[in-house]
Amino acid sequence: MLVGLIADVHSNAVALRAVLSILDAAGAEKILHAGDIIGYNPYPDETVGLFKKKKIISILGNHDRALITDDTSDFNPYAAAALRWTRNMISPDNVDYIRELKNVEHINLQGVRMTLVHGSPEGPDEYIYPKDIEPDFLKAADCDILVLGHTHVQFKKEYPEGIILNPGSVGQPRDGDPRAAFAVLDTETGKIRLERASYDIEKVIEDMLVAHLPEKLAFRLRAGF
Repeated sequence: MLVGLIADVHSNAVALRAVLSILDAAGAEKILHAGDIIGYNPYPDETVGLFKKKKIISILGNHDRALITDDTSDFNPYAAAALRWTRNMISPDNVDYIRELKNVEHINLQGVRMTLVHGSPEGPDEYIYPKDIEPDFLKAADCDILVLGHTHVQFKKEYPEGIILNPGSVGQPRDGDPRAAFAVLDTETGKIRLERASYDIEKVIEDMLVAHLPEKLAFRLRAGF
């Protein structure tokens, strides 16, 4: 079975469609998302609609949680402004969809034990960068493959105990590559490929400016930072 691994879509339906097109062509049978469906970008309802249509398995990210708790106290002003805009634009049904998500998901796919967390096994909002990774995370999460999000930085670390990865951000990469980031798992071989997808960044920027979302959030998409 081929499984698509994604994170941090952040209401970027244009980028998500590009990734889904590649995963569909590859024959991916499931897609798992490590949190933050909404925030930053201008297509919250379209994005949730794609999650529903493709039956993507997702957990809560910090932006998703802020949407349902109305607490942006830990957000910078740009993220908080985008969250307020999202709250005013998203449909009640899609808020209900997000409200039903968990902080952690444990999934067994053909004997491969996977755990999805947004931050780390020890904290849903903890930022874990490649330098912070330890094989003990696999033990703490009780899994063979641990999928993280939150940092928007794509990486993969392999250990005798298993694999820890962040597939990177679909909707707002921060690792210097502006293309949408994702990964593909082959459950038969246990191998994971880190991938990128080009998408129409200029369209997203234009739509963000029309929506009066913060310019800083729009223009950072070009740089991937």
